[in-house]
Amino acid sequence: MADNVSIGSPAQWQADRLDVQAYLDRLGITGPLEPTAETLRRLHRAHALTIPFENLDILLGRGIDLDVDAMQDKLLRRRRGGYCYEHNMLFAVLLERLGYEVTRLYARPLLNAPKPLPRTHLVLSVAVGDETYLADVGFGDDGPLEPLLVADGTVCDQGGWVYRLARVQGSDKEWVLSLRREDDWFPLYWYATEPHHHIDCVVANWFISTHSHSPFTGRVFLEHIAEDRRLNLNHRKLTLTRADGTTEVRYVADEEVRGLLDREFEIELTEDEAKVVVAALPEPGGDAGA
Repeated sequence: MADNVSIGSPAQWQADRLDVQAYLDRLGITGPLEPTAETLRRLHRAHALTIPFENLDILLGRGIDLDVDAMQDKLLRRRRGGYCYEHNMLFAVLLERLGYEVTRLYARPLLNAPKPLPRTHLVLSVAVGDETYLADVGFGDDGPLEPLLVADGTVCDQGGWVYRLARVQGSDKEWVLSLRREDDWFPLYWYATEPHHHIDCVVANWFISTHSHSPFTGRVFLEHIAEDRRLNLNHRKLTLTRADGTTEVRYVADEEVRGLLDREFEIELTEDEAKVVVAALPEPGGDAGA
């Protein structure tokens, strides 16, 4: 029982350090903020549409710092993006400061991978009255715009992107989130309702930001969600996807990288930073989309 109490302790998540007004300003959120399902939806949608997914600090040799002061300086004040730990850990403390009960959970990406992927994706379980919602602002361009009600068979159309949350057969504590692609469901990730400590996030973050087999080391990877499209830059491969499933793909040249990041992902790099990012790209015409 003591372990469960410590997991729920606000101190380990450093929520008291969050500049709530700076966060709301970054998201463009005003008005009443009672801890209701509608407020959760507004906040989730605003975060997903505003703050991009990116791994550039790994390539720049800075690593990923999960201290609240570091995360809010990066994502709020310097208007950068981040990956799942930064997005969802910061979003969780905002929700807690606004009166929500939040539990941090770990998910295993599925993605029809040929072998098991590590259970390193952070998601949030948010209690609102007698209901529970899955919140996830850190899964990039396949991730939901809005939270999903945790109920077996929940299907939610979010501007043409349709998600389904289903209970794993034979379990009352395991769930799978899927995204509709054409006439089938594409499994995004599996998660269990086991709460986690801050130190669990630190350990998983260290692996995913440093290990040679991580998808975020040695690779330029950015994603940005808009109302009517989703944009992904994977090395040199730039993919624009619309809700109807149509896509546009092209490959970017060295000289356009800095301007592209500023224009399409709203990430402003110095000239020196841009040179480091370009140096991490494969040679043009090589393994550009791997």
